[in-house]
Amino acid sequence: MKLLVAEDDRLTRIMLTKTLSHWGYEVIACEDGASALRLARESGARIVLSDWAMPGLDGPTLCARLREQKEYVYVILLSAYRDPEFVVAGLDAGADDFVGKPFSQAELRARIAVGCRVLALQDEVAVRNAELQRANERLARSASTDVLLDIGNRRSFDEAHAALHREGAPYAALLGDLDRFKSVNDTLGHAVGDRALRLASDRLRDALADRGALYRYGGEELIALAPAASLDEALALAERLREAVRSAPLELERAAPLSLSVSFGVAWHDGREATSPGDVVDRADRALYRAKRTGRDRVVAWSAEGDD
Repeated sequence: MKLLVAEDDRLTRIMLTKTLSHWGYEVIACEDGASALRLARESGARIVLSDWAMPGLDGPTLCARLREQKEYVYVILLSAYRDPEFVVAGLDAGADDFVGKPFSQAELRARIAVGCRVLALQDEVAVRNAELQRANERLARSASTDVLLDIGNRRSFDEAHAALHREGAPYAALLGDLDRFKSVNDTLGHAVGDRALRLASDRLRDALADRGALYRYGGEELIALAPAASLDEALALAERLREAVRSAPLELERAAPLSLSVSFGVAWHDGREATSPGDVVDRADRALYRAKRTGRDRVVAWSAEGDD
């Protein structure tokens, strides 16, 4: 434990330094309050022993200034003023403990030990709080993340889509569905199906890069949200995603690589039309249905004229 001694009397300062060092503490010593304030910030001392009467900043003022810092230090005031009003004034200034002069070494050692226990308890609480925070972050992440694909789930998609829709800027919803996925599960097993879905998700996420976010909408359906200034820009992005999956067959141990493809339905929102997020997804879903019906492995945009 590192201790800082602020004492203007040279002999007392030397005596305290030797005694505390003998007790096993790492000691830094100075002769005035201003130096003590600076050293407390720079040295990382956890306990400060400060005389009351010092040049510049006195002990109570030093306490008050130390309490303005982010890092907590345990402060023990040393003073020949033993009247209760001085003790109260020192504690009100932010001191944790008060030792009257002249003091016995046994009392001083016991009070420093109390400070060490207080700091140890604070450290333990800080560790537990950090662990709790990490646990809460993991819980929040698990509530919004698809475990298999490590991308956002339907819940996080709905939240992100609602927020994006409220912004009023143009964007696109690109709803993709892995082609003939049921036959993969039926003929090769669900383990291979999971691998195929993971590979497709990874390829789509890589192809999106920082141009949008990918979510698992449900089953083998994946949906991307991306800013798009125009429908043509949204369609170009969807084609890029489709090709990313098409060019990445799934390697199998005892069979030829499995070719994968994905069909996309694209709905572009100009940011001004009075629609809901649900309307945008419904349009992408209808466009996806047409992509499936007209041959798969293609991109189809929703249009009011072509809707049926």
